[in-house]
Formats: sequence, structure tokens, C-alpha cells
Amino acid sequence: MIKDRKFLIVFGVIVAVVVAAAAGLYFFDWNLARGYVARRVSASTGRDFAINGNLRVHWALEPRITAEQITLGNAPWSKDPVMADVGQLDFRVNLLSAFGPHWVLPEVHLSGARVLLEKKADGLANWNFNDTSKTGSNPPDVGALSIEQGQLEYRDPGSKTDLRLDVSTSDIGATNPQSVVNVSGQGTYQGLGAKVQGQLGTLLSLRTATQPYPMKITLSFGSTQADADGYLIDPLHLKGEDINFKLSGRDLSALYPLVGVPIPPTPEYSLSGHLDHTGDQWTFKKFKGRIGQSDVAGDFTVDRGHKPQLLTAKLNSQSVNLADLGGFIGGDRGTRASPVKREGRVLPAEPFDLGKLRSADADIEFHGAKVVTQSMPIERMSAHLRVKDGVLTLDPLDFSMADGDLVSSIEMDARQPVMKTRADIKARKLRLEQLLPSAKSSALNVGTLGGRAQLEGTGNSVADVLGSANGRAGLIMDGGSISELTLRLMNLDIANAIPILLAGDRQVPARCMVGDFTAVAGDFRVKSLVIDTSKVNVTGSGDVNFADEALNLELVAKPRGFSLASLRGPILISGTFAAPKVRPDVSKVLGRGVAAVALGAATAGLGAFIPLFESGDNSKSSCHTLIADTESHTKTRPADIRR
Repeated sequence: MIKDRKFLIVFGVIVAVVVAAAAGLYFFDWNLARGYVARRVSASTGRDFAINGNLRVHWALEPRITAEQITLGNAPWSKDPVMADVGQLDFRVNLLSAFGPHWVLPEVHLSGARVLLEKKADGLANWNFNDTSKTGSNPPDVGALSIEQGQLEYRDPGSKTDLRLDVSTSDIGATNPQSVVNVSGQGTYQGLGAKVQGQLGTLLSLRTATQPYPMKITLSFGSTQADADGYLIDPLHLKGEDINFKLSGRDLSALYPLVGVPIPPTPEYSLSGHLDHTGDQWTFKKFKGRIGQSDVAGDFTVDRGHKPQLLTAKLNSQSVNLADLGGFIGGDRGTRASPVKREGRVLPAEPFDLGKLRSADADIEFHGAKVVTQSMPIERMSAHLRVKDGVLTLDPLDFSMADGDLVSSIEMDARQPVMKTRADIKARKLRLEQLLPSAKSSALNVGTLGGRAQLEGTGNSVADVLGSANGRAGLIMDGGSISELTLRLMNLDIANAIPILLAGDRQVPARCMVGDFTAVAGDFRVKSLVIDTSKVNVTGSGDVNFADEALNLELVAKPRGFSLASLRGPILISGTFAAPKVRPDVSKVLGRGVAAVALGAATAGLGAFIPLFESGDNSKSSCHTLIADTESHTKTRPADIRR
């Protein structure tokens, strides 16, 4: 009986203590604990921490804790003393998790939170706290996170980035209790004006490697806009993606500061495809779209693991406008004005960016089923571009045109400050009536043309390379014909030209046309230039200077018949590529200068050719000799233009 009484007394005391403790905890002013909590957090993070508002605990099986006006200090090197400022933090705690490896917080709610994430110029980040492993603690496991009126700012002077984002969460719908993070904001990225708008999965699902992380977001950087809709796999480690990706903008070269991929200037573009990522490889798969007036499709891969990065692509186009490829040869810069001003010059002078050329290796194939140009009858094209350690090769660069083809092999060595270029260009089986579709009675309109040029030059633009070129170039026309009226006017054979004007023009068979040039420091000097027909033998001399873009040619027509009303004297082709001039050399007219000028004015509208006085020359054509000489110097064979 006494023992039972003692037991009841002890039990009552215990119950009273527990009740008193519970009552004490329930009615305890938790604001008195703010200092203790602040000291523990400060010791753990190495930053000043304070709870400046109320701290309340609502007891239950999973107690709810509310803290107001929380501040966390910033790294000492930052100009902003506060890294995080939270209006209210509300969370529940699973008490049983105190016996596990980490605390479990079933719910966390943030209201009025402002967080600043920033880096120093040397890359040190303000989210690098003290080593928490010294305290033996682990980050808590958070079940559900909601954010109301949150703000996130990110600064990185190293990448010229300063973004300010509004962040909040919302439920997807009544049938799906999962929440999404709404993000919107603007600022600068890589020095470009940037805007962000979209929805992401919850921040908590970022840590889950097995659960895909959803995203639907629109990003704009300067004139570039990207739309991504899909899932990230293990986003913290970037192990994979399943994203429908759209990219548009005014110039593809503007992507270089954003992604580090060197692309020449282009016109406006819009591309859409599937973005995939495995290891260090990023692939834009099965994309389609337009660049300028050209359609384009294919796969494009960037391998970041390769040093330097490796770009591989297989691209094709059903209809490609040749003008859209101008940026690839240092010509058209897309939508950007060229800083190179060359009054009266026509050769592309925009410097190649050697830094970009050295920043990546490449292996890119392109096929165009149809080529659109303003004047050249190009049917299709194919190209294979390779870049290896700063050396670019285009082999082949093949244009099918005029029933033949123009095949080039080009090497550009950018390993030195001044680039060295070698080019081997072959023209085969080009039909003149297709090559010059607008030519009528006053031009070559039948025949097959071939040729070859083997050149070497130095310089960092197309103009510089051609202006310093050394080598040989040759052209051969096999057969064909030339307008008889043209031949008569070239010799100013008035007596025979008038009947042709009245009765109509006709074609005179051409035995051959041969042009053989030697290039020295950009000056292409005529070694042989002959058009041989049964009526007239036209020979040429002089040079074409690519350094000055100047013309200095002299044409002499030697008729094979006699005419009482013909003049004698060479025709001069001078001026520049941009403004060529064709005129007679009046100083060499023998005895009839006044008549030459008068007849020149009368025939200016017929071609501006003022030919020569000549009594006739029945010497045989030197075609075979000229062709053999041209073959030996340029390795151009008649067979090249027939096959």
C-alpha cells in the first residue's frame, strides 16, 4: 500500500514536470532564444545572422516555427552588406528526424525574400560559407517549398552579368498539387541586355537525379531570343536534357559571347529543333529553319571535352541564297555594318577573326540542292569545311553550274598573326550560253569553258589575300562562237557592219579562246590572251591588279579580210573593278585621229569598242601553241573542260 502510494507520488511528479515543461514550452517567449539561434548560425556560416522580428513556435506533432525579419550578412569583399533578407520564414519540423542523419522539414514557406548571389572578378562566390563539416551537420531535407514575392539578384563582373529576377511559386492545378517556380526579370548578361520569362520546376526537385526537372522559359539577349520547353535530367550535374529548343535573332555571330561558339556573320535567322546533351557534347538535333532567304536543316554538335572545342555538323538546304553566305568569306556581315570603309573598292575587306578561328576545331559538311544568285547560273553546291589547330581547309568547295562545275580546294593557315592562304580552283565544262544567260548578239553564247588557278597569298581578308597573290591562272574555251557584229565593231569595220545591222547578226565560229596569266604580288599579268576566229584574231596584253583593283588591258583586233572602211588602233580597258572604262587608244591611230573619234562616238552605244586600222592578216591561228603553253604553266587541259 505504501509502495503504491510512493509510485503514485513519483508518477504524479513526473507528470507534473512534463506538464509544467510542456506548459513552459507552450507559453515560453521564444524571442528570448533569438540571440542563441543567431550565434549558432553565425558560427556555422561565418556571417552575421539576426532575427529582428518575432520568433514563434506552434507546438504539434510536427511543430511549426515562424521567424520574421531575418538577415544574413554578405561576404566581407562585397559592397552590399546583406546577402539575404527574408520578411518571414515559416516551416514545420519532424521531431523524429532529430535521431536521423539530418533534419526533415515537411514544409517551408518564404515571404518577401531578397537574395543576392554574386562573384568577385577572380571567381570567388559569396555563397561559399565556412566548412559546415566541422560542425558535423548536414543540410535539411525539405519536403515542399513555396515562395511569395521573392527577389533574386545575380552579379558576376567577370561575365558582365547583372540579373534581377522576381521569383514566386504557384500550383499547377487542382488535379496536380505540385508547384512551379515563376521567374521573370531583366538585366545584363555578357554585357548584353537580357530578359527572362517562364516557369521552372520547384527548387527542391533540382536535387533529385532520377526525377526530370521541367522548364518552359523564354530568354532574350540583345537581338537573340531562345525558347526552351522540356526537361533537364539531374540538372545540378547537367547529365542530360529533353528540350524542344527555338533560336532566333538578327545575326548568328552574336552567339559567340553567349556560348563561345564561333559562327560567321549572317542575316536574320530562325531555327527550331531538339537540344540534347551527353557528357561534354551538346547537340542541336534535327533542327530546321531559315537563315536570311535560305532554308537550312541538320544536326550541329559542340564537344566541350575536346581541346579546343570541336564543332561538327551535317547541314543541308533545299534552296540557299548565295548572298546569305557572304559572312563566311569576309563579305556581308549580316545585319551589322562593316567597320572597314573602302571607297570605290569591291573585294571583301572585312578581316577574318583569327581568335575565333583558333578557338575551335570543326568538321562541317553542307549540301545545297538549289542555289539562288543574282546572276550566276549555279545549280547546287557542296562544301566540306575542316578546322584543325588554327588551319582551315575547304575541300571540296564544289559549285555545279552551267552544265559543268567549279571545284575549289582552299587552305587558310591562321597559326600566325598574318594568315597564309593557298587556293586551287578548277572550272570544268562550263557552257557559255548558260554562264552568260543575259548575253545576246554582242557576246560569246556558245562553247565550253574551262580553266584553273593555283594561287598563294597572305593577309587577313579576301582583299588582302588576292592583293598579295602569287601563282598562275589560265582559261581555255573549246569551240564556241562569237557575234560577227562584235568582231566588226572591234575592228570598226563600218563597210561590213552596216549590212549586218540591216540584215541581222550571226555567229562566227571561234577556234579557241586562251587566257594565261601570271600573278605576282596581286598583279595578274597577261602572258597570252587570244580569241581566234575565221574573221578576226583578237590578242591582249597588260595586267589586272587586285591590290589596287585596277584594270590595264590592251586589246588588238587583226582582221583576216580586207575592208576599205576600217580603222586601226588598240582598245584600252582601264579604270577599276568598280568603274571600268573601255576606250580607243587615239594616240596610236595612224593618220585618221579625227575619224576615229567621230566613229567612236557613233558606235559607243553598240559596245564602246573602237577598233583598229588593219589591212588584213591571213596568218594562221596560234591556238595549238597557246593551249600547249597554257597547259604547261597552269596544268589546265582541254580534257578538263569536256568531261
